[in-house]
Amino acid sequence: MAPTTNKLERLSLRLRIFLFFALIAASAFVIIAASLYFALQRIGPEATPHLVLFGGIASFAILFVTGWVWQKFDINVAQPIEHISKDVRSLVHAGASRGMDQETGKYLGLLNPAIREIAAALTEARDETEKQIADATQDTQKQTARLESVISNLEQGVLICSLDHKITLYNKRALKILHVSGDLGLGRSLFSIVSAAPFRHALDRLGYRLQEGRHKHHKEGLSQLVVCATADGKHTLQGRVTLLLDDAGQSPSGFIVTFDDMTRQLADNVERDKLLQAALSDLRHPAANLLASAEMLAGDYALAPEARHTLERMIADEASSLSTRLEQYDKRSHDMLTSAWPMSDVYSSSLFNSVLRRNSSENLHVTCEFIGDPVWLHCDSISIVELIEYALRKVATATGQRAFFLRASERDHKIYIDLHWHGAPLSVAAINEWLDDPLDPDLGDITSRDVLQRHKSDFWSAIAPDGTAHLRLPLDLPRDPHTPQQQDEQMLLLPERLEFYDFELMERKYLGALEDRPLRELDFVVFDTETTGLDPSGGDEIISIAGVRIVNGRIMHGEIFDHYVHPGRSIPPVSTKIHHITNEMVADAPSAQTVLPRFHAFVSDAVLVAHNAAFDMKFLSLKQDEIGIRFTNPVLDTVLLAAHLQGQTSSLTLDALAEQFGIEIPAKMRHTALGDSLATAELLLRLIDLLEASGIHTLRDAVAAEKKAEAIRRQQARY
Repeated sequence: MAPTTNKLERLSLRLRIFLFFALIAASAFVIIAASLYFALQRIGPEATPHLVLFGGIASFAILFVTGWVWQKFDINVAQPIEHISKDVRSLVHAGASRGMDQETGKYLGLLNPAIREIAAALTEARDETEKQIADATQDTQKQTARLESVISNLEQGVLICSLDHKITLYNKRALKILHVSGDLGLGRSLFSIVSAAPFRHALDRLGYRLQEGRHKHHKEGLSQLVVCATADGKHTLQGRVTLLLDDAGQSPSGFIVTFDDMTRQLADNVERDKLLQAALSDLRHPAANLLASAEMLAGDYALAPEARHTLERMIADEASSLSTRLEQYDKRSHDMLTSAWPMSDVYSSSLFNSVLRRNSSENLHVTCEFIGDPVWLHCDSISIVELIEYALRKVATATGQRAFFLRASERDHKIYIDLHWHGAPLSVAAINEWLDDPLDPDLGDITSRDVLQRHKSDFWSAIAPDGTAHLRLPLDLPRDPHTPQQQDEQMLLLPERLEFYDFELMERKYLGALEDRPLRELDFVVFDTETTGLDPSGGDEIISIAGVRIVNGRIMHGEIFDHYVHPGRSIPPVSTKIHHITNEMVADAPSAQTVLPRFHAFVSDAVLVAHNAAFDMKFLSLKQDEIGIRFTNPVLDTVLLAAHLQGQTSSLTLDALAEQFGIEIPAKMRHTALGDSLATAELLLRLIDLLEASGIHTLRDAVAAEKKAEAIRRQQARY
């Protein structure tokens, strides 16, 4: 917590020195006035004009001398002390590398060289500390580099996410598979790029498995197969979701997703099998004709008995063989079609609990009790959960019942899922009415009939032996054995928990309002625009916009937005001289109606930051109604933050601040949107260090500090 200060201590040094000299002048006036008064009492009234004349001259002389001495003191002492104070604070809190200016404090005697010696010692100590830290972490950096190399060269996409589905790591392969660029980034939601339902279902199952401790004996541990679609629905992904546990190994701290694009493979398999099924269907008709001909030949025709008998046997045998082969091919084709969608062994209690949680989240006012012992079965769990939940709602609507029972049992080499209720069973016609309705939109256009065909199954309703009505769904037996002895043997080959790197983003707790979160925990998008001119309200337009993300105090150089924009008008030569963007360079660029929605998606819910933000935000706000989006994000201005820290009389240009804080701007990138965005991002991180040293820790504090810079804010209001 910053120490409390009285009102006098909050005044600037120069103002306090001015008040000190003003007090000297006022005291002198009082002394002169008192002296003249007592002199007047002794000399008499006739001396009044002379005393007033010489007293006034003495007063003005004292005022002039005091003012002159104050001005010299301010220039040679107060201002150098303030400059030295700013340089020292920048050196201590922001690591500015610029050395102390010897000329600045040449009239301060030993103070200036002493400060320079302290600054040099601090810089040397900091360099030595950084060297020791670098040496101490060298092995860790090597391991991290190896990990990054392995992840970047994997053929599968890799994402690591926190429990609130924020992405904390991704590799280049993930970018390629997901077919995204600006939409994928650290701190962004996983569900902005892939469908949410499969992951929620998988995480729900894994969380329940961890809670019951079944992961210790489960073949897949804390891993689960998942099939999902990208957010635009154009690509189908297959992969695995694996929970990551905390250091104690008791609670999940995040999850890792490995996946690959199976869109083409799935489409090819399905198309091939559909063609095979069509061919088999075409063969059924000639096979039937052959069989009919054989029956005719077996009738009463004028053929030699031996020839007739041979022909009849040959045709009958051929027809029988063809019919058998057709049945075999039909079954094989159906198996290939259904196997195009991955399935796995599932515990029935996991399915039923998922159904129960789905119903509770959708406010379906029914009760559902699980009866019988849980069993293992083989299926696509997410589509089966959707199917059971959908059937439960349909049965409740059709029968008016609100109390149901779910049972899974093994019989006749099948696993039967039975939904029981008290009342009459459903007719075949009633069931067929809703089989072609689509299920969850996240699953695409899949219907109940599609799920049944995928599992080579069907629904039917009848009276159960206990007198209740039930809706029965037969599914396959598990493919792998699941006996406790075999599970224990498998667990002997696996470590208790997998070791992995600790990612700071997983430790972040998103609690409370955004404005009360520490500045270091915020996600920023630092941006800049280049325009046709300086009058957004007078018709000037954006010709370039760039932004860079800051996540967890790090500038993400791999997450950059940089686009030219066609302004719909010519660029004045005077503007081209500054940013070097010509009409030819933006001739084929998309319009603001195309680029700004992409930038809006890139920003997401981050805090916007710009240098002289009022100028850039004015250009964005004027386009909001036209493009149908609004930038409602909090905005920070590095000009105002620097003015609060450095004083509003200091030079607050980006070049001046970059020089002060040792930020290098390559000449070829100066006055480009991307170059200025990167420089402003570096500046923001330096300013955050100084803000924290000044007792400003949260977004709310930073906004309040900006409001104090009223002079600059009034200048910006002209935009």
